[in-house]
Amino acid sequence: MQASGAPVDEQKFAKLLSDGKLESHEVKGAVAALHFIFLSSARYDVAEETLGEELQQLGLPKEHTEALVIALRDGRAPLRQHLADASLRLSKLESLRWRVSEDVGSARAHAADLQLTVRAPAALGTSVAPPERLLKMRLSADTLSLLHAELLKARELVPAPK
Repeated sequence: MQASGAPVDEQKFAKLLSDGKLESHEVKGAVAALHFIFLSSARYDVAEETLGEELQQLGLPKEHTEALVIALRDGRAPLRQHLADASLRLSKLESLRWRVSEDVGSARAHAADLQLTVRAPAALGTSVAPPERLLKMRLSADTLSLLHAELLKARELVPAPK
């Protein structure tokens, strides 16, 4: 399976094995290494010059290095798009309703009732929106305070978007 999701062309793979210079596991290893190099180069937006220098420092001949750099140049945009499509997606908050309730039989027995409507991200390759889900929860005042403090702490740890 290729990074784009397309199946590997078995005929091309068999052609690499037909000359007898390489064993099946050696070809698979080379393909896996190239897969890693291309995915990482696209994911981390490695400059073509940098990739070429690094591959030559690893001992790859210049003509092979140039071929790989050209392949990355030609395939970078669709590969980055594939990586973006396959990345983690979080549910989208559609609505939030809340109210505070008080238990008259007990001192300090406040609770927050929350109703959240969320929509999961659409499946890859489809334009059909998934259905909304309604989540209901009741939090005591102590639990809500603790949750608030933990969320503030988490916000401090996560770097701000650029």
